[in-house]
Amino acid sequence: MIGNGPQFGYRVPAKSVGQIRSSAQNVSKILAIGDDIKTLDIGVFLDGLSEFSITYDIFETADMPHKGVEACCIPEQLVICIREDVYRNACYFDPRARFTVMHEFGHLILGHQRTLNREDFNVELKTYEDSEWQADQFAAEFLMPYDQIKALNLKTMKQIYTHFNVSEAAAHRRFNQLSKRGEI
Repeated sequence: MIGNGPQFGYRVPAKSVGQIRSSAQNVSKILAIGDDIKTLDIGVFLDGLSEFSITYDIFETADMPHKGVEACCIPEQLVICIREDVYRNACYFDPRARFTVMHEFGHLILGHQRTLNREDFNVELKTYEDSEWQADQFAAEFLMPYDQIKALNLKTMKQIYTHFNVSEAAAHRRFNQLSKRGEI
């Protein structure tokens, strides 16, 4: 959840909203995404990542590396694993599926690594140290870029989800976060 506290992912080096926003903007420029993110073809996008040694695999539900998940990434191999129905839906511009794919891409861009160490798992993660929060924040910044929200003067949740073809839930969280930060 964007800005709504830890989601109990892995502890990762702390990153602020501003740092994650900067990462999303830089990636968007490097990949020449342009201003019309809602028409981004996820299949073409994923295929293009091979230029950066990032690959993806499509799995049937029963064959997913982690049971019960829609997608995951294997950071040390630069691989995004996507359940077949999620991939198909993302290619057909389904807002939730697109967010799921960008969330996993965010883990790779933000340099998340899965490590098992002697960390005390009873200590609550701070929001900005939570790998899941960071990946959600990256997906939000990538799919609903703040500079476009500001330039287009989008001031409502409905304007955000309509313009960017994101789910109402994602637009609602984005709108609330930007409102709390005084950015909208």
